[in-house]
Amino acid sequence: MIESKGYQLLIIENTIENTLALLESRFQPEAVNTVRPALLRIDDLEKLKQLHIAAARVPNIEAFARMLHE
Repeated sequence: MIESKGYQLLIIENTIENTLALLESRFQPEAVNTVRPALLRIDDLEKLKQLHIAAARVPNIEAFARMLHE
């Protein structure tokens, strides 16, 4: 099944929102704000899925920030 561009964008936006929510539940909101702009620029759904999983496992926001730039 081929997904519409609008649907893909919705999935990307939801994945970003969920990743940010997960990060905010684990780390200080101010710290999460430091990675927010870089996360919002990602449009690769597979990379976003990997980052979402990593958000639950990284020991600190700095480790997550490093993954954003890999």
